[in-house]
This record gives sequence, structure tokens and C-alpha cells, in this order.
Amino acid sequence: MGCNLRDLVSPEPIDLSDLSGQRVAVDVFLNSYQFITSMTGPDGKPLSYNDSPVAHLMGFLDRSTMMISEGIDPVFVFDGRPHDLKRATLDERKARKIEAVSRWEAAVDAGDMESAKKLGPQTAEYTPHMVQETKDLFDLMGVSWVEAPMEAEGAAAVMCSRGEVAAVASQDWDTLLYGSPVMVRNLTSHGTRRFGRMLSAERISLVDTLEAHGITREQLVDLGIMVGTDFHPGIRGIGPKTGLKLIRKHGTMEAVAEEKGFELPDDLGSIRSLFMDHPANEELVPGPRRAVEEGLRSFLQEERGFGEARVKRALGRLADAGRLRSASQPSLFDF
Repeated sequence: MGCNLRDLVSPEPIDLSDLSGQRVAVDVFLNSYQFITSMTGPDGKPLSYNDSPVAHLMGFLDRSTMMISEGIDPVFVFDGRPHDLKRATLDERKARKIEAVSRWEAAVDAGDMESAKKLGPQTAEYTPHMVQETKDLFDLMGVSWVEAPMEAEGAAAVMCSRGEVAAVASQDWDTLLYGSPVMVRNLTSHGTRRFGRMLSAERISLVDTLEAHGITREQLVDLGIMVGTDFHPGIRGIGPKTGLKLIRKHGTMEAVAEEKGFELPDDLGSIRSLFMDHPANEELVPGPRRAVEEGLRSFLQEERGFGEARVKRALGRLADAGRLRSASQPSLFDF
């Protein structure tokens, strides 16, 4: 999830209609985990059909058609190859997952399904096969997607700064460090309940955040590195508020380190570069197309056991938005 900047921003609650007519880049990875950890069976594992997970497809079908019905044109961004500096973070996640799997298996063997239900989401995995299924679903829906060279939120931020999309929808605060002019949180969970409260989409402006604290984006990146990102664990004892005070007083992480006596990361220049000049696709983002009803029905119902009501709702949203056709109809989107 990267650096937590919640205490430093002033989110503006918005309705989905505020994004109508705009293209919005959506981080796939975080959304996929939201779906496979929230839509689970009695054993805590993602909802499945014939022993194959389908929760990720259920989530993306519902949320993407919901956005389309509100006039939003989503562009889903998949992660590419992680940078070597992220290896420690990935290894830590893997270790936690291995431990969780062991505890989940022990609960199942003991017949403690209540514990298994709680532990199951901690074992969730978005496998390469599930990634490909998601891409296949988007293709059948006529929904745009791209694969980033590296980090999805980094590439999406570059797309936003270029004006290719109006905002980046992500829960990862690193989106601001990557320089996205506009970040939208809770877009795919807008209108749902979590921990007893209704979630609503929030818009965060990078310029407003920087101006509110009197810092530059370069200083925000240094602040984020001190607090902790996927590329560096951060400096013990420095949180967002303390980090802000220090960076405003001393200007750079080097100056803060000299004052406070901590060691700078060996790869500080590389980490800064990853945020300030993140790799992104050079080709233009593909445009949307109309979905073909027969193909979607076959993929969802015949192959993966989706119920008629779920599929009918999604098809209805696409039809109402002018984004659905039958196999026999020509499509201007395809020329």
C-alpha cells in the first residue's frame, strides 16, 4: 500500500456523476485483492466455480459496469515487472502469506471453520491465470486496459500527468508521490459498506496538497521515503506529521538525516527517480469498444457459472450506456 499520507491530505467527497464523461485509470491489483478477500465462501477462500476462483471476475464485472453506467470510461492498469528495490517488500508479503496458509490449513483440519473464515482472506492470491482471466473479461466487455512496464499506479500517474486520463483511482497513497495531479479513492467501493459505514469516492488534488503544506513534489517524495514506501521501510520514529515538520524545516532528506543522525538509504537516488520519473507506456491508451453479448454470456455463464441476475444487470448497464451489441451487429467502435 506504500506510504500513508492520510493525515496530510484534504479529500473532497464526490459523487460518481462528477466524473461523468471522463477517462479514469484504475489500479487493478488493489481492486482484485479487495474482491477476492471480501467475496468469500464458508472456508474464507474466494467464491469459486468448479474449484476455480471467480470472485475477481464478479467484482470487476460489477464495478466496471457501474462506472460505465455513470458515464465514466475506465482504463484498467495492470502491474508489470516489479523493480528490484521492491524485493524486500514482496518477500515480506510472501512470508506472511505462507504463515497464514499454515494457520488456515490447521483451522480447517481442526474443523474450526469460524477461524478458517477469518484466516482465508489472508491467504488470497491473484494468480497469473486470474490476471489473464481479468484481461479476457475486459476484452469481451470492450473495456480498455494496459499493462504497465513496472508499477501500475506509477504508470497511471504518468498517464494522468500527460492528460490521457482525468484521474487515477487507487487506494495507494504512492499515487501522489508518482505525481498524479488527481487521485480518487474509494471509486470502486463507492456506495458500499465497510466496518459499518458507507464509503464514498474522494478526490485529492496534488497541487492543493503541496500548496497547503508549502512543499514541492520533490520534498513530498523525500517525506514519503522517510515515512516508508514499497521501496524503503522508512525511518523509525518518523510518521507523516513529523516528516512534514522536518522536511519543511530542513528541505531535503539529506539535511534531515544530518540533523537527526540516521543513515540515508543506499539507493536514495534510484528511489527518488522511481517516483519522479516512473516508466510508463509510450503508446496511446486504447479506446473503448462495445461488448458482444453472446461472448460475455458464454464466458460468464457457460464457463464460470454466473447467475442470470448478475449477468443481466451488467448487460443492462452496458446497453443503457450504448456499449453493448449482439454478434450479428456491426460496430463502429471496431473500425
